[in-house]
Amino acid sequence: MISRALLLGLVLVASQAFGQAFPNRPLRLVVPFPPGGPTDQVSRLLSQKLGETLGQPIVVDNRPGGGAQIAATALLQSPADGYTILIGDIGALAINKSLYQNLSYDPQRDFRAVTNVMTAPMVLIVPAKSSANSVAELLDLAKRNGRLSYASQGIGTGGHLLGEMFQKASGATLIHVPYKGGGPAMQDLIAGQVDLLFDAMGAAVPQARGGKAKILAVGDAKRSPRTPEVPTMAEAGFPDVQMVVWFGMVAHAKTPDAIIRRLNSEIVSALNSPDVSKRLSDQGFDPAPSTPEAFDALMREESVKWAAVVKASGARVD
Repeated sequence: MISRALLLGLVLVASQAFGQAFPNRPLRLVVPFPPGGPTDQVSRLLSQKLGETLGQPIVVDNRPGGGAQIAATALLQSPADGYTILIGDIGALAINKSLYQNLSYDPQRDFRAVTNVMTAPMVLIVPAKSSANSVAELLDLAKRNGRLSYASQGIGTGGHLLGEMFQKASGATLIHVPYKGGGPAMQDLIAGQVDLLFDAMGAAVPQARGGKAKILAVGDAKRSPRTPEVPTMAEAGFPDVQMVVWFGMVAHAKTPDAIIRRLNSEIVSALNSPDVSKRLSDQGFDPAPSTPEAFDALMREESVKWAAVVKASGARVD
């Protein structure tokens, strides 16, 4: 009979061999937003870099809509072998759990953390042709017009939640216009179809530099070195209307340890490479690679934090 120790040793060796052989076919990176937005752009940048180091192509699979539920379903219906992974933001991996009354997935139960990818503060932006050049002027405009419209990246996203928080804190009437991702929301903001948008710094800076939009405030505790002239929401009188978004990668909850470690090692290496780090920084993001354990802890901590914020704001999605 095979001893228990020998059996455990064989299992360990098999697991390690499995991890070393991974991957031997193309991978799929599911993105819960449409092409064109910052998450999609970063996904394609990382997919190209990872494809080089892993020796297998990585196909970006855009599955927008439903508060990341469509993308989550795509991951959960795939084998737990690491060949399908998902990149999600703070909304998909922390906020949605308390925002949605009947969310079809649970980030902590159904996903397994691979690594944090990047962070960026949210900023309040308006079209370049808007008459408002400050938060105070924007609220004056809302008072004169009776209401303003605000775009978001979709129901349940950070942009949606911040819009609700801003409305409650300011007393202004703001009409929510959800989109399927940051790209379409930004396009309509630039075109003047909506009056304001809370979006990640990385998405807003290029538009502001190109003269297509104006950043009125930064939703962080301190001003950003990328836009030192722009005040914080706290300086504008709304200290509670702030959010630093993060984006990370997760796999199916039952993915083997060896595969999680291999994915983590390669993604962290890609994020630490000078070319990827510079491109992320140029886009307004701060690379934030981590261990699986650290990212898991972040998701859990942020879920608790934003559950309290969601409850206080009264924001709910049926």
